[in-house]
Amino acid sequence: MEEFAISGRKTIHTNMKGNMILKKLSLVLAFALLFGAFAPVLAQDGPSGEIDVLLRWYYRPEQFPDAAAIVESIAAEYMEMNPNATINLVPDFPETGSPAWIAARMAAGDAPDITFDHWFRRNLEGGNWWVSLNEFLDMPNPYIAEGTLGHERWLDSLYDVGMSISRAPDGHHYQVSLDWVESAMFYNVRIFEEASVEADWTSWAEFVADMHHIQNTLGLDAVGTFFAGSGWSNWYWADSVFLSAVWADKAAELQMDKFYDEEAILEFPGWRILNTEEIAKAIIDGTLDANDARMDTFLRISREFSEILPIDYIGGMTSLDDLMRLWLSEELAVVWAGTWTTPSLLDNAFEWKIMYLPPFSEDDFAGAPGTTYSTGGPSAAGQYGIPNSTAEAGNLELAVDWLMWMSAPQNFGPIANDTAGFVTTVAGTEPSPILKGYEPIVALPDRLFTDPNGRLTAEHGDEWSQILQGYLLDETDEAATKQLLQDSWMKGATAVCEKNGFEWCP
Repeated sequence: MEEFAISGRKTIHTNMKGNMILKKLSLVLAFALLFGAFAPVLAQDGPSGEIDVLLRWYYRPEQFPDAAAIVESIAAEYMEMNPNATINLVPDFPETGSPAWIAARMAAGDAPDITFDHWFRRNLEGGNWWVSLNEFLDMPNPYIAEGTLGHERWLDSLYDVGMSISRAPDGHHYQVSLDWVESAMFYNVRIFEEASVEADWTSWAEFVADMHHIQNTLGLDAVGTFFAGSGWSNWYWADSVFLSAVWADKAAELQMDKFYDEEAILEFPGWRILNTEEIAKAIIDGTLDANDARMDTFLRISREFSEILPIDYIGGMTSLDDLMRLWLSEELAVVWAGTWTTPSLLDNAFEWKIMYLPPFSEDDFAGAPGTTYSTGGPSAAGQYGIPNSTAEAGNLELAVDWLMWMSAPQNFGPIANDTAGFVTTVAGTEPSPILKGYEPIVALPDRLFTDPNGRLTAEHGDEWSQILQGYLLDETDEAATKQLLQDSWMKGATAVCEKNGFEWCP
């Protein structure tokens, strides 16, 4: 692979303080604008105690020894500055970070003092398990150089969109979000050339027709996506893009005024990912109704997409690894993966390039938005929170201070860019050059809806998947499927109300 297929544009906005912060990830210029000198400004009285730190992806000594060495040196430097503090780095292993593993550790009160988890799972438990970081994020970060974003207020050093997405429905930040993951479609150049297909579609219909052409002329599977009935699958990306496209015209009605910053200058005014409260309220108010005609289009597009996937995309495929094996053996034209895949493909045996879903045009359906949507977000590697058990053990000061130290640009930038699987979103860092090919994708508008398991509740996400699978397997017709989806929406929205007790709840 010699070069990426596409080049991008930059998108930024100005916040109320006039600081230049990213609206979307600008993989070269915008981070350079924020780059500065990072001589540490150290606290006079260092914290004391002993904490365990689970960084997951960023501390895998066997898989990423160089990145692990960087983390170890950062920990050693911190302990040298704070001789009464001990930082125990916990190597990642397959079970860590899973819902069952975290639940067991929380129940036992022995979770690592800084722990990875996905924001949408973390927010389901909120303050029952996790320390709110709001007051700390408003404090200065002494490890960020004076005159640099974050020195006076830690939160200013963190990507505003990522932190907004990962904020819990109760208004609390239970984690710092330090990086961004983006998805893309990797295609085999030889296969596309043999089928006389070019990745330059102007509509959904053109894209689907070309994928069928590959299937019919070469006898290959076209697009690598799998659809699990429980838990995450990369079908979730497609689901969120399709749902965002058909409800795009209702975006302003779905948003709640209290979450909209009218002083921000956005390239896509009024457009952003809906949070859990907004989705729940729209369902209960009747603005979002699965019996709406828009859902006919959603179901049609979903079925069209299913027809260009491997025949066993439901049941036979259980992970992205299954899809990658097919793609690497050249039995699959396109695989839908993400930034974390890129480093491992740089020395691949065949030439590949990056593409993405086409825009939805008026030829595809009336009222189509004329664009597609990126599926990136803060569901990346750098999602770290502090369990309540850490505060109960008297180690909260140390845990917060270490998070400040580790998230300072001079520390986190080298960690993230050595593995190069995710884009660092800490102000003052520059992303790895090998992720430059993602520029056109991250410059797209955000999807309106995030993955199903992050919209309302995890249970709703599984139920939503199972209902759609029933439709795609012809177990239910459109009318029955829409009613099942509506029932699931209402049940999930009701559960959100019961948990959070918003003032608008019935």
